[in-house]
Order: sequence, then structure tokens, then C-alpha cells
Amino acid sequence: MSTARCNHLISAAAELLDKAGPAAVTLRDVGRAVGVSHNAPYRHFDSKQDLLASLLARELQSVCTEAEAEESPPSPRALILVFARWALAYPERFRLMIFHWPDGEHENLRIAKHRWHGLFIRAIEIGQAGGTLPAGDPECLSCLIRSTALGALQLYLSTGAENTPPPAAIIGDLLGHLAKVAQQEPGIAPALSPKASNAAV
Repeated sequence: MSTARCNHLISAAAELLDKAGPAAVTLRDVGRAVGVSHNAPYRHFDSKQDLLASLLARELQSVCTEAEAEESPPSPRALILVFARWALAYPERFRLMIFHWPDGEHENLRIAKHRWHGLFIRAIEIGQAGGTLPAGDPECLSCLIRSTALGALQLYLSTGAENTPPPAAIIGDLLGHLAKVAQQEPGIAPALSPKASNAAV
């Protein structure tokens, strides 16, 4: 199957997902949406899970690329804000990535997660070296920022935004507090390192 046809199938799956959640995505319906036989999607995707994993991999790679286009290299703020815009624009895709993904890894999704995590750790280390983030384990600081962002997004989406600060405001506050902590520290930020792992968000 051509790359173009593959992308059309993934885009069709994304539209079905956006409209009615993961249960609405079947290979038969995806094929029908693209105008091919119900067996055609199986030429490229082994299963519905394979298709959805490819969809999430494409989404996460797109988030990384957009963040890199905004800043080079992207800061933690840029990474989180681009991710937040994506999550709010496509809440079903966000929920699939965070809540419903089963055990096991898909190679393209693993690569996308690795890229995202590597960008984030590098951004943390640059912030620490520049004095805008406090010293300490970049992995722990990354988890603090990302878990706060995920919680803010989940709260915002679950409450329908009623009486809930937008996620960008919460992230801005957190990064502001971290910058103040960094300014009060006499310590030396850790040296930059190329390490990266497979954390999802």
C-alpha cells in the first residue's frame, strides 16, 4: 500500500475517533470512508490497535515538529503549550493516548515517544544551565511539569472549562514558580546529557 493511501486511512481513522471515540474506529469503516474495500486496510495494518498506534505516532511526531518550528531548540513551555493546543483541539485523540492505550508497544509509537521525551529532557537541561529552571534530576523535573500539564488538561476537559483556569495559565504559573526557585539557588545546574527514554507525555 502506498504511503499516501496509508496516510488517508490514518486520517479517516482520526476523523472517526474525533466524532465518536475509539469504539467508532473499525478497519471496515475506515476503508469505507476512504473509498476502498473493507479488506484493503489490512494490507497495511494488522489490526485496529495497529491503526490507532500509527495514528498516535503521527500525532506525537506532529506535536514535536510543531514545537521545534516555534523554538529551536524548544523550551519546556513551548513543548507543553503545543501539546496542550493539540489536546484541546483533539480531545478524543488525547484521551486515547493517555487513558486507553493498552499494554505493549508499536514501533512507530515507541519512536515518537522517544523523540518527545528526548526533546523534553534536553529542554529541561538547557533551562537548568540557563538558570530558568532549578537544579536537580531532569527526569524528576520533567515528570513534575508534564504531570501538572496532564492534570490541568484533564480537569479542563472534564469540567467543560467552567470555572477552571486554562491549562496554559496553570503551566505558566508553574514555570514562573520554578524560575523563582532557580533564581534563589546558588547551586550549579547539571551538565547537558543526551539521555532519553520512552515516557509517553
